[in-house]
This record gives sequence, structure tokens and C-alpha cells, in this order.
Amino acid sequence: MSHKLICTIWLLFLFICTRIGFAQHIVLSGDVRDQNTHQKIKSVNIFLKGTNIGTTSDFTGNFELKVPDGQNDLVVIFQHIAYYEKPIKLSELRDTKRIYLQPRVIPLSTVEIEEEGDQKIEIEKDLPQAITVINARSYDIRGYVDAGDLLKIDQSVQVEEDLSGKKTVAIRGGNADEVIVLYNGVKMNNTYNNIFDLSLIDLENIERLELIKGSNTALYGPEAFSGVINIVPKQEQDYNIRFQQRLGTYRSGNWGLHLYKKINRLYGSYSLKRGGLSRSFVDVPGSNANLENTSLHHNASLNFDVGSNSAGNPRGTFSSMWVYTALDYDNFRDNETLDNFNNLFSLRYKGEIFGQQNVDLSFAYKNLEEDQALNLDRIVQGNSASGVDIDRELKDRAYIFNSIKEFSTSKIDLLLSYQFQRSELGFLDSREGFQIRQTGLEEADLNRNHHGLVSILKYRGETGSDFFQSIDVDVSLRHDRVVDNQENIMLRDDFDNSSAQLDNFGNKTWNSTMFKYAMDLSGYRDGFSFNSYLTFGNNTKFPTLFQQISLPSLVSVSATSPNLDAEKNKSLEFGLNLGRDIQGHGSIYGWKLSGSFFQNHYDNKFREFTTPGIPVSFYDNVKNANISGVEGKWKVFLFQKKISLDLGVSKYSISDKAAFPFKSEQKRTLTLNVDHAGYAFQLFWFNESEQAALLRFPDGSFDTLNLPSNTNLDLHFGKTFEISNFKVFANASGRNLLNDSDITLEGLSIRDRRFYLTLGLQY
Repeated sequence: MSHKLICTIWLLFLFICTRIGFAQHIVLSGDVRDQNTHQKIKSVNIFLKGTNIGTTSDFTGNFELKVPDGQNDLVVIFQHIAYYEKPIKLSELRDTKRIYLQPRVIPLSTVEIEEEGDQKIEIEKDLPQAITVINARSYDIRGYVDAGDLLKIDQSVQVEEDLSGKKTVAIRGGNADEVIVLYNGVKMNNTYNNIFDLSLIDLENIERLELIKGSNTALYGPEAFSGVINIVPKQEQDYNIRFQQRLGTYRSGNWGLHLYKKINRLYGSYSLKRGGLSRSFVDVPGSNANLENTSLHHNASLNFDVGSNSAGNPRGTFSSMWVYTALDYDNFRDNETLDNFNNLFSLRYKGEIFGQQNVDLSFAYKNLEEDQALNLDRIVQGNSASGVDIDRELKDRAYIFNSIKEFSTSKIDLLLSYQFQRSELGFLDSREGFQIRQTGLEEADLNRNHHGLVSILKYRGETGSDFFQSIDVDVSLRHDRVVDNQENIMLRDDFDNSSAQLDNFGNKTWNSTMFKYAMDLSGYRDGFSFNSYLTFGNNTKFPTLFQQISLPSLVSVSATSPNLDAEKNKSLEFGLNLGRDIQGHGSIYGWKLSGSFFQNHYDNKFREFTTPGIPVSFYDNVKNANISGVEGKWKVFLFQKKISLDLGVSKYSISDKAAFPFKSEQKRTLTLNVDHAGYAFQLFWFNESEQAALLRFPDGSFDTLNLPSNTNLDLHFGKTFEISNFKVFANASGRNLLNDSDITLEGLSIRDRRFYLTLGLQY
């Protein structure tokens, strides 16, 4: 037989086999969506019942499933932890391109989602405690301006806004410097006073906000006396290009352009956003007394999935991120300007290294520069003090390295972490024209090295009960070493040989070890879930540079300089969570109930004072301070979870109003959400009790400033619809619609009505 004939027969054989193969299998494709919101669902397990044939929906909710042809009686299962399982016959799936899943009230913990992004949320690596997760859907079409604006819907959170537009968050009656803010795992609090401005966060690039309430965290730093806010950015997007425009009260507005591209295992995004507003002071009308803000945001990310494991998932992921924000503030009434520049670059790897699973390594460089200039006339104790000038400059650079390794067996989980941050702070505070002694620090360079070692051990046990199925015991140990070194110290010219007042300022070293314990009991039966936890432990907060140099004795001889030892916090908390799935009822679909009781005891608590006529703050200490409180939230789901109603309440007892100024001791919230077929409606009602603070005068006397209680109402309405490959969305929002009080603070109306309109298009 000739070679030519053999080749012809061989090619014919391959052609017949290929045709037979194609005839035996077909590829089904489509997308999976939420039955109520019509949003696409990622990480849905899709498999042929009784076989090992299956796939998973991708980030955009799309899927492709290769199944045998000619077997129409086979059943395809769609399964997700947050939705009811849905079986569909193969014969029906051939003609169905869009699969809708009904959301559950109680997630199914037994469902395993293989995609790495849907493993347990980051903050659950820590001890069990009160946790709130706000997913992107909650604000995607509801017109929230920034992260601070969004967080106020929680009954445990109080948002504070400065004249400059800076927004800080207090949790459970504590102060803003007791809340740790993380962005992609990087601590964002500055070195100067340990706070972070949440108005810097562009919500368009956020996947979710994770909120820890309480001080029983070990992994995220010793200073978290009140809680942790973990901001998780989006790594993948469901669009190639997106544009949105917002218009609102005070001539406010912003627009954003967002780009995304994925090529095999490499995917990246870039966002640009610009905005601004202009407000008028009530007491000085006219354009020459306006307050103006402008902002510029850049955000870019690049990610690469490394290889594949036996399950077909990436062995690890390299991710890089760049965040740039520039804010400019002009106060024409007070001749005040503030320029704020933030730059963050981070590298992170999560996955397998040299055969070791569950490794998380990250490096970040953070740069904050802030310039504040103030020139105005002040009245100090009845005398005019013209030509008051302040020029303050902060240059805060930080190099951050974090490493985490997790070990897991059938009963025990162990997490080990080493954390290091080197901070370099350049400080300049020049003042002229005060009719008081110009003493204290004018200029210095601060270097701070912070080492942290963390170990968290979790034991997972079984009770043998039909309902109380599991009992977990968790312990954590954390040790921190902080070394401060100050260089190039320059005191003001008229310090008048009072250098003893800064004896405590200089080279300092702090060491602290913290221990925490937690017990967790949980169970599930017949659609009813139960979870309770008990935690207690201690925390340490080291004095910031601002606290070290802002001494009241520099202004008043009778005042006492603070003790610059570290603050200590001892905490105890008990929490309970209940949930119920109700099937077959005409209107009530299920409910969730959560409640907690906590106590925080502070030793050597720093107290901040503001003195009339002096635009700077000072600190002293109180030996003991306490905050205790109860919190509760009840959420009911109606009409197959299309409607939800939330009732939240918090009640605190605060021992020292000077240590925790302008804090409401009671907050009540009511939230009504409606999500159906792309329509979204939210009604948010809230009541905050009176807020009080103590003012301290140079002679050592005090006075109380009170803000009355506040009751108000916000409304949001949005619609999303799809046209071919385009998605169009619109939102209208009204804030403080009751406007039951005309409260003015520092010449600006607060709690006043505000309206916003947002339009957007994506492809």
C-alpha cells in the first residue's frame, strides 16, 4: 500500500472520529442572575447531577458547560452558598440562556465555592466578634458620595465632617483615632494623629466594606480600640468601559471614567474621577465668603493569576495597585487653604509558595503630604488679635510589609503573621500673631519603626448535639515594639527656656503584649440558625506625634502636661445572632436578629481639648475612662427577599465627655430596601441623641458645647437596565429631608437638605 493511500485513510479516520466526538457533546452557555435584582452572580457551581462534569460561572456571571448530547433526561444543578439550589433538565437548559436563582436568608455553609475570591472574608481570620459586610450592590446605584457617607447607615457608626470636607468615623462612642482603616490590607491611618479621611475613597472601585465593631481584633493592629474598617477594592470588573456623572446641592458634582481589560490570566483596570463643590457661610453671605473643594482621583490595578492547581484554580495571584488622590480646600471667609495629597502603591501575593499553601505577602509604599495655611483675625479673651498666621506642613511616608501564613487541620487553624511599618514624618508648624506665649515645637523629623508579631489559634469542636453543632475556642497573642526617633528638632524662638516642658518628647521605645480569648457556639436546623460568642482581651495605643507635642502646659501654666505612656484598653463582649428561613409563607421570607453587650475600660486615656481663639488642639490624660453599651439589629425579609426592613439601635454609657467629645450616646436607625428587576429604592431614617464636648480655656477653666439631637430621613431611588451589551443606570437621592433643625456649626448649616442625581453608562 502506498504512503499516499495510507495518509488518506488516516486523515479520513481522524475526520470521522472528530465528527463523532462533536456529535457526542454539546456546549451550553448563558448567565446566572439574582431573581430579584437581576444582577449577575459569580462563582455559581454548575454540574451534571450524578457525574463529575461541571463548571463555575465567571466574575460576570457567564458560564459554558460541556455536556453529553442526546441525554435530555439528565439534570443540571445550579448551586451557590447564598441561593437556593436550582435543578434544570438538560432539555430545558438547551433553550434557556438566563438562569435566575432565588436568594436565601441563611447561607448554606455546606456549599463549597471553589473560586478563591469567595472564600471567607478577610476579617473572619480574626477572633469572632460583631462584623458587618456592606457589598457593592448596597451602594452601586444608590448615589452615596463617599465611604463616610455610606457608613453612617450603621447604628454603631457616627460620621464627623470638618469644614474642609474631611470625614472621619467613630464606632461605638469611641474616637476617630481608635478606628483602623485598611485599604487592600494596607493600614491607611497617618503617623501624625492616627486618623484617615474616608472622603478620599472612591466607592466606584470598591468591592465591599468590612466592618469590625469592638476592640477584640489581633491581626489588624493594637490601636483598634473601637473597630476596623477594611476596604476591599474590586480586582475584576463586569465592564470594559464605564462613565458616570453626579450633580448635587452646593454646586457639587463629579464625573468618573473607568476602564477594564482581561487577557487570559492577566487583568487590570484604571479609573479617573474629578469633582468639587462650593458652599456659602450662613453668617457671611456673598461669593467672597465661600468654601470650595476640588478633588482628583486616580486608581489603577494589575493582576496576574499564576499557574493552576489540580482543581483548575490559580495557585496564586500577584496583584499591584496604585491609588492617587489630591484634594484642595479654600475657605475664603477665614483665608484658610488646605492641600492634601495621597499616594499609595502596593504589591501583594496570595497563594502557594514552594509547596506551602495559604501564604499572603504584601509590600506597600504610602505617601501623604498636607499643607495648611491660615490667616485671620481672632478674638482672644475680648482683645483683637489681628494677623494670625499658621503654616503647617506634614510629609508622611510609610513603608509597610505584612506576611501571613495559615495552617489548617480538621480541628485546628493556626495563623502566624509578622508586620513591619517604617514611618518618616516631616513636621512644620509655624505660627505668628498670637497674643499668647509662642512655645513648643516648630519643626522636627520623626522616624517610627513598628514591629508586630501575631499568632491566632482556633480550635473547631463538635458538641454532638443536633442543634448546637459546633463550639470553637480561639486565642490570640500579639507583641508590638515601637521605636520613635526625633531629629532636627527646632523650638519656637520665644520658648523662654521652658525646654523642660518637652522633656518627654524625644527618643522613645514602647513594648506591649496583648492576649485575647474567644468562644463561639453555633448551630443550624430546619432553617433556623444560632450563633453566640464571648470575647475578652486587652489592647494598647501608642502616643502619636500630635499627642506628644500638643501639651496644654505650653498655653497655660496651671495646666498639667499629659503622661506620655501608652493608652491601655481592656474589653469584654458577648454577642448573639439568630436567623430563620421561612418557606411557603405568602409574604414573610425570613428574618435575622443580632445583639451584643460590651464594656471597654481605658487606662491613661488621652483627652483632646479645643480652646476658643486658638486654632490648634491640646491633650491631657484621664486616669480611668469607660464606655459600655448594648447594640441590636433586627432584619426581616419580605416577598422572596425583594423587600427588606432593618431596625437598628445602639445605647452607650460614656464616663468622660472630654475624653470622647461630640459622641451620641444613642442612635436608632430604620432602613427599608426594595430591589426588583433592576429597580432599587431605599428609605433611611435615623435619630442621634445630643452630642456634648468640653472646651478648655487658657486659664484652665472649662465650658460645655452641646449639639441637639438629630432626627432625619434620606431617600434613594435607582434604576438599572440593559440594552444589548450596554448597562444604563440612574439614581436620585435626597438627604436630611425632614430638616427639623437649623443648626449652624462654624458658620455652615449642618443637617440641611441635600439632593443628588447620578447617571451612568457602561459597556
